[in-house]
Parts: sequence; C-alpha cells; structure tokens
Amino acid sequence: MSFVGLIAPMEGRLPLPAHILIRFYLVLVLIGAVISLPTVGYAQSPAGGQCSFVGLQKTDMVGRESAQPDGKPDVVFSLTFSPGQRAPNIIEIQIHATKPPGSWSTRGRVPGKGFIGVCDSSNPSHLLNPAGGPLNINPNEHRQVLLFMTDDGSFADGQRKYQIRVLNANGTSWTAAVGLEARIGTPTSDAKPGVYAVRMSGVLKGISNYDAVNPGKNIAGDDKPDGLFSLTIEAKDKTVTAIEVRNLDGVKSVWDTVPNSPNGAIGVALASNPVRLLNARDGSVRIPVRDRVELNLYVADNGSIAEGKTNYRVAVTFEDGEISWTPVQRQREAPEEAPGRPAAPERPRANFLGKWLGYVDTDAVGPYPEMNPDGKADAVFGLEIEVSPKNEITGIEIQSLDGISKRWGTAGTTPGNWGMGVAYQVSPKVLINKPDGSVRIPLDERSQFYLYVADPGDLSTTNQALRLIVHFADGTSFQQYVQRPAAATTTVVPGTEESPKARGIITCEFRGFIADLVNTSTRPRKDGYQDGTFIMKLQAEDKKLGKIEIKTHDGVVRWSSDPRPPMMFLGVALYPKIYVLINPNGGTMNIPISGRRTLYLYGADNGLLSDPNSRLIATVTFTDNSTLSAEVIK
Repeated sequence: MSFVGLIAPMEGRLPLPAHILIRFYLVLVLIGAVISLPTVGYAQSPAGGQCSFVGLQKTDMVGRESAQPDGKPDVVFSLTFSPGQRAPNIIEIQIHATKPPGSWSTRGRVPGKGFIGVCDSSNPSHLLNPAGGPLNINPNEHRQVLLFMTDDGSFADGQRKYQIRVLNANGTSWTAAVGLEARIGTPTSDAKPGVYAVRMSGVLKGISNYDAVNPGKNIAGDDKPDGLFSLTIEAKDKTVTAIEVRNLDGVKSVWDTVPNSPNGAIGVALASNPVRLLNARDGSVRIPVRDRVELNLYVADNGSIAEGKTNYRVAVTFEDGEISWTPVQRQREAPEEAPGRPAAPERPRANFLGKWLGYVDTDAVGPYPEMNPDGKADAVFGLEIEVSPKNEITGIEIQSLDGISKRWGTAGTTPGNWGMGVAYQVSPKVLINKPDGSVRIPLDERSQFYLYVADPGDLSTTNQALRLIVHFADGTSFQQYVQRPAAATTTVVPGTEESPKARGIITCEFRGFIADLVNTSTRPRKDGYQDGTFIMKLQAEDKKLGKIEIKTHDGVVRWSSDPRPPMMFLGVALYPKIYVLINPNGGTMNIPISGRRTLYLYGADNGLLSDPNSRLIATVTFTDNSTLSAEVIK
C-alpha cells in the first residue's frame, strides 16, 4: 500500500474527520521509521575483529587480579580489530573459557574474574590499562593488541575453548570464538629466543606437466608447462609469509610471492596435493610449519630452467622476521638413499654468541654490497661459534629488527645487504672472504671471528635490536640476538676486554610508574610522585651483588644504588618483597646471588623515563668487580 492510499477516500464512502486524523498519524509513523533505518543500522556494531590464542610465554606482565606482576608466566592472546571509520572506543574486553571454566576482564579486581593486561602489538612491553578500570581504546589507532593473563594452570589443555567479548562506549558489544588454529598447546620460549634452527633443502625438478602461473603476477596459467622446484622446510611452529627463487649465476631470474613486485609469480602447493595452490588472490602465501612441510613451487620458465645452465637459491621469510635460504640442487644431483642407510641424519646443532664491540681502524667495507672500502673506520662485531657435527659456514648476516639501520651480509645472502668482512680473531687483519665477498668456512671446533661492517651512523647512538644469522652448507640457518656492551665505545682493539664480564644472564624491563619510594636526591624518601619501576631478572652463581646502575648510551650514570651527585638514588627490592628496599642507606649491598633472582628497581623520573625515545642500560656490578649489563626494554 502506498502512502497516498492511506489517505485516499474509501470507494463509495467519505472519510470522517477522525479517520483522516488517524491515517495522517500512521503516515508520520511510517515516514519516521523509514528515515530512522539508516540511523539504526549505523548504531548497530558489527562483529569487529578476530582473536587467536598465542600460547604460554615466560613473560610476567600481569598478576591474577591486577597489573602487578606475580612471578608466574603469562598467557597471550592476539586480538585484531576490523573497525569502521566511526567505530566507537572500546571500554572493556572479556575472555570466557570452558572445559575447565574461567573468566577474565580488563577492569581488574572483578569478583570471579582474572585480570587482562592490554598492549599494542607494536609496543608489547607497555600496558594500555596499568590501573585497571574502563578502557578507552580507539580500534582505528590500535588495530592489533596483545592480551596478557596469568596462567591458571589450564591453558596448556588443548581441548579448552575460549570466547571473547568486546564492549564499546556506545553500549554495543560483539563476541567471537577464539581461533583454535593458532593455538600452541605447550609452553613456548622467551619472547627473544636463543639459538634455533630452520632446515631447508631445494631441488629443481625441471619442467613439469602442470600450468599454474604465467610470466606476470596473476596466479593464472598461460598454456605453457611451468618450471618446478621442490622445497622442504623443517622448523618448529613458524609461519611462512614469503618465498623467493633467485638465480646465483647464469640467466637473471627472480620469482616471488610478494604482491605487486616486479618479479614473476610463484604458484605454491603442498607436495601431497600438487594441484591445489595455497596462494591468496594477490599471490601471497601464509603457510604454517609445525615441524616439516614439503612444497611444490611453480614458476613460468624464462628459458633458464629448460637450458639447464643456471643455478638458483630459494629464500623464505617467516612471520617473525627471520629469513632463511638454501641453494637448489638439480634432481640428478640429489643422492639416492642406499639400502640400510639410517632414515635421518644427525640433526645439526649450533651454539654461538654475537656481540657488538664498537669500532676499529680497519677499512674493509663500505655502504654497498661489494667488498670495497669507503675511507671510514669499520664497525666490528664478535662471533664465537661451535657446531655439531662438523659443517661449513656459507653465509653470515646481521639484520636490524626495527628498521633503524641497514642489513649486512657476506655475498650470496639476502639481496641488498651491505658487505661484511670476516676474519679469525687470531688474525684480525686477514679477511677470509672470497674475492666476491662470499665465505665458505669449515667448522670442526669452536671458532672466533670478527665481522667488519660499514656504520650507517646510528650503531652507537640507537638501541636498535640486531639479529645475527649464520647459514650452513647443509641448508640449515641459525640465529641469535646480538648482545651490546654497557656503553658504546669509540674504538676497540680486537681481543681486549674493557672490564671483566661475569658469567650469567641479565634482563631489565621498564614497567611504568608504580610506587613512591625515592626522589631526585641521593637518599631514599618519598616525594609525592610515583617512581619509574624496572624489573630486572638476574642469574649468576656464587656472586655477591654490590651495586646497580642505570646509564644512558653516552655512558653517564643517571641512577645508582650507591649514588654520588649528580646521580639519583636507585632503590632496589627483592621479589616478592617488592616495596621493601634492600639498600635504604645506599652503599655496597653485599647481597648473595646464586641462581635466578628478580629485583625491582625504583628511580625518580628526570624526564628520561617518560621519554619513549630514551635509551638506557642497566649494569650490575658484583663485589669482585665483574659486571653484567643489558639494554633496558621500554
């Protein structure tokens, strides 16, 4: 019925005035309902994201009921929002579990519920809700957040199920099941792991009888059979996010899975299902590797594969930023297994340590891939390494994890690396690189090297995280985070030490402003302002703790447990008595350390603590004058 029909006279009868008034009122109601439809649709909040279970971590961000760490490992969930342009702010996040039951909330200290700490994924050490209470998160500014909760003892149960609920400031909410495909049922390693291996092998099978791709970026055939590479990856709980095949000699050839790159596409399929491609529409891939995966890589041959005179390598990028690569064998070169031979060779193991040492007066490399000097002193890193069984190093790389600086590597590693000179520490002036900058170094015992690179200008002035990667001839790659000294040095003589280093482990993390125990003087007393709080994890054997200092990168001590003007007092407490200072009078502390201890450090803010760009170093000095140092994580 039309609106006109509502007020038109009935056939054969004249409407009474009351009838006309009623019909007119109905018209207004209908018009209002139509006009209000878009408004009602806008007020409704669609399901605004997805959540996945990351696993148990050895971090300690929160406690059972509040943001106060409790010495127990945390559980981490990843929450990604998909908001509209005018999405309301988020005021609360809840997680509910079944089998066994459990409930958590970001408000904290809610009866029957545990506490959820929220961090932006780009800054996972900074809680967005340190005081609990209502959140005020703009989902357009924080598209992905991490949720931290204290383990209740049941998160390792692979059968447990979770549901997330997100409450908005306008009164709406949405719920979703937590994704189970990302779950890890066993405890994981630290956020910054030690050495771990990725083993890869690649074989060129030749020209296949399958047509998956063409010379462009579209994942579509061109009625020509594709070249086929076979790739085997052995890794533990990693995700492949990009694959590249590149020539090492012969005809220039590059294929990859990177959308909109100038290179040809790679069609990727499981070897067990070779005709079902894993690529997304834009050609990208996201392939989980639990232990081992075998892939078929299809490329449009540019003539180099059929000709058979070009050698290749395959590089794989993982979600955590690691890049591993392997040379490609030809199928006829792949050795056949002899009867009675063991099914699997001994898995390689590596133990190594990389250190940033400073600068030397050598000039071996410059800011380019070639092994040419640039007229400037080189920066130098130390590498101490041993492997089992014996192996050969075929490549060494150093990468910046936060993009502040460049990447360095010996020739044949990641394209675009600046050159790297390599020398044995016993002969620091004799480079062992080949003329093209590549290396092939046999290892049968522990060896020590110096790695020379060009400084882009910020190695000694920024707190960038660096990763050292060593590639071996059997296709394995190992990585380790680069350690830094207590302060940047202007020069270093290879083989010398500035001060005795203690054997042990140290980490230090800034946790925000919590208690009021100290002030800006050299004596402990309250000043009405919350102190900056650090949590230090220290492990050593048969030592006595003498003092702790917090320095800036210029080597100047800003806070000390035994201060002298203009230093400020650094309060030290031992967990679990985190508000009881063990150094109320300053001076040497003489605290026995045997095993692992957790310390809380308190310092008054002089502007450096509240500055997110400040770079600090924590140094522990034992009574025998040996030291341990660590960059402060903010």
